[in-house]
Amino acid sequence: MKLVEKILVATDFAQASSEALRMASFLAKAFRSEIILIHVIPDIKGLEIDRGKLRRIETQKLREIGRDLKKEGISCVEVIVRFGVAFERIIEYSDEFDVNLIVMGSGKSGKKFPLGITAERVMTYADKPVLVVKPGTQAFIRKVLCPVDFSEASKRALINSIHLSRTFGAHLSVLTVSEAPLGSFWGKGRAAGASRQKDLIKRQVHQYDRFLRGFESEGLAWTKAIREGEPYEEILRAVREGRPDLLLMGSHGRTGLWRLLMGSTTERVVREMPCSVMTLKQEHVIRFPLEKEIADIEAHFGRGKELLEKQAVEKAVSQFEYCIRKDPLFISAWEEMAAAYEHMGKKKEANRCAEMAAHIRKHLWKHEEGQEKS
Repeated sequence: MKLVEKILVATDFAQASSEALRMASFLAKAFRSEIILIHVIPDIKGLEIDRGKLRRIETQKLREIGRDLKKEGISCVEVIVRFGVAFERIIEYSDEFDVNLIVMGSGKSGKKFPLGITAERVMTYADKPVLVVKPGTQAFIRKVLCPVDFSEASKRALINSIHLSRTFGAHLSVLTVSEAPLGSFWGKGRAAGASRQKDLIKRQVHQYDRFLRGFESEGLAWTKAIREGEPYEEILRAVREGRPDLLLMGSHGRTGLWRLLMGSTTERVVREMPCSVMTLKQEHVIRFPLEKEIADIEAHFGRGKELLEKQAVEKAVSQFEYCIRKDPLFISAWEEMAAAYEHMGKKKEANRCAEMAAHIRKHLWKHEEGQEKS
């Protein structure tokens, strides 16, 4: 079972993309992952080009990269060249191939915006984990820094940080930042230490310890730290002092705004691009068998709904049937299949599916009510 099955590498053939590819290759060797290469050609209005010829040229470049990967023992399963908006196409194909990770290069060091516009947009809108590789980064991981704020997003980040650190024998630094003054509690000047403040800080420290106790750290070289101040400033300071090879941060789910999409702390840190950065929003990089199976079922269910909306009803039914074979108690799949059969005029099949959905729901509700009473 491959814990990291597919890595999508976005390239524009620049130096930053070459460095991102080296990092992706490093990860692929460790996890025996497959690599998918994508290059997006921007549509430029008013510029007349032979699109077919250009696409063939760029495809050949990707195939040459694929051949080089094969010499290193890495499987390159797909090369994709498309026209359009880069971040949209990258996200589209990351979903289509259900990749574990998107890897791409950042902007140039020393620039006002070192993250790069395409990388920012992919990080903002992709549900998949994204790794943006800082220019000049070597293809190894010896130090990992994972900031946590006890949220579900940071829990996901820490789980993946632990497994990546253990895989590469890297040292993991876990950091949390308190915006409350810590001076009195840590003995740096007790003048500011009112009893209420001390109690608050003790609660924060206790919460931190309790959060960390939930993770398996046996055989892992790791340290924990707590700092006082503005979270994004302290994270950047920790990067400058510890010089990690990878900063791994959780970010929030989707909404309409960058700051809510990423979280204000993650946004401000990532935009500085202090080192190579990986963000996790809704999915894990490392998928264990159960997680992969659930993701697979959900992917087929999503495709079924899309096909149903497009009136490709028979194909939609096959997707829902796949979901039900994997999980016979998947109520939504039974209901959507009932709708599909209804659309096809197959009343008997539609009624059978609707009755099955109702039966499962009734059974589950009884089970849940019984658990609550007990």
